[in-house]
Amino acid sequence: MNKSVDKLVYASMARSGRGSVSEPDSVRKRMAAQRGYALRVPITLIYVAAIVGLASRVSAASALVSNVPTTQPKSIADVEQSKHCDDDSDSADDQSDDNTQARAKPSRSDANKDSDDDRDGSDRDDTVAKSESAGSDKDSDCSDDESADDDDKDDSKDEAADAELDDRPTLLSQFDYYSDSQHYVNLTTTSIATAPFHGFMVSLRRDWVQAEAPSEVQAAEITTLAFSKDFSERWGIGGGLGNARAMQSNDPVGSFAAHFNYAGATVTTTIAREMLMASAKTLAANIRQTDFGLSFSNNLSEHISTDAEANHHIYTDGNSSNDFALTPQYTFELAGSKLEVGYRFSYTAFAHSAQSGYWAPQSALSNGIFSALTFDRVWIYGHSELGFSYDAVRETEPLSNGPSSGPGVSAAFALGLRPVRGIELETYWTGNGSVGWNSMNFGLSLKYIF
Repeated sequence: MNKSVDKLVYASMARSGRGSVSEPDSVRKRMAAQRGYALRVPITLIYVAAIVGLASRVSAASALVSNVPTTQPKSIADVEQSKHCDDDSDSADDQSDDNTQARAKPSRSDANKDSDDDRDGSDRDDTVAKSESAGSDKDSDCSDDESADDDDKDDSKDEAADAELDDRPTLLSQFDYYSDSQHYVNLTTTSIATAPFHGFMVSLRRDWVQAEAPSEVQAAEITTLAFSKDFSERWGIGGGLGNARAMQSNDPVGSFAAHFNYAGATVTTTIAREMLMASAKTLAANIRQTDFGLSFSNNLSEHISTDAEANHHIYTDGNSSNDFALTPQYTFELAGSKLEVGYRFSYTAFAHSAQSGYWAPQSALSNGIFSALTFDRVWIYGHSELGFSYDAVRETEPLSNGPSSGPGVSAAFALGLRPVRGIELETYWTGNGSVGWNSMNFGLSLKYIF
């Protein structure tokens, strides 16, 4: 969840610029119609997923009621008869063996041949005592083994249930609203269908974006077919290929990633080409970016972990940038939740200023601290985060279209509900603020697990 929040924060900070081209009325009418269509698609998917989920739950409940057993369960004696934990020379019926032994068994003190028994007045022979003691130990060991087997079976069932849940098809519908102090507004709807296919997880994703500026409206649609597969616990791959279509362009997009795990550390390499959707002006300018990324994460101990990421971006308008981020953190395990506190460092530098509607400082250095609380219950889960930073920004242009030098604050909140098994309803909010600039994101999502 932290990585998702970080991406939302980074996306919020990356939006800048101001549009200056007016659109004719026909374009605005067409964009209004597209916006209505974009909003109807996820809402329809949400209704369909909810109806299917509730119908499946009702059907499962009806089947459960109809299959309630009407006969009495087996008695303890019947269960005991199916066991064979006694010595092979005894009868297969453990109940009769136990009753026979009970009639012939002396008191516990008779294990010592020198002890006295007030009830029988005689001591047992050592051989009888040893044999009975051996039989008792054998039954006890058998009982312990069965208890251990039951625990192992329960753990195996839980692991199998988790694995089965991860491999089941899913359908996700999401709506996101973004705005900032520069009067930019982005509306994004996302639909993702995921299913296993011959050992791969395959997903079909569609994003529809409408970007609005004070004097400009633009829209874009991105459709991507993606895949991922873990070949072992050590390494796996993922990627995708699709098409990005805007009002004035139509270009291919895609990505490829590989991750390697060793001794608690994970290294991930990525290469991606995508459409830059920071604002209406970037969509109108048809800006594409190619990203080369390298990330590293490691659990140094049970409570200490660190994440590092470096990226090099190449833009089709002739610009380029480098950025680096480092986030060490300490985790406190609480009752049913966890608290993370950490330090966040980031550095970004662009080759030159941009005139295409995205924030491109000559350099931006940020140092900050943050704390995050995460909890997960059976039917509810959530995440909240608060951070403070000091940013040192240097720009070649006199007016800033993004964060400026000075103190900054960021916050994020997410809450999810699982009203029935297989359905997750989530809402989130993120906010960022610095001297002379602020932004916020708000979103809703519905996930159905088949």
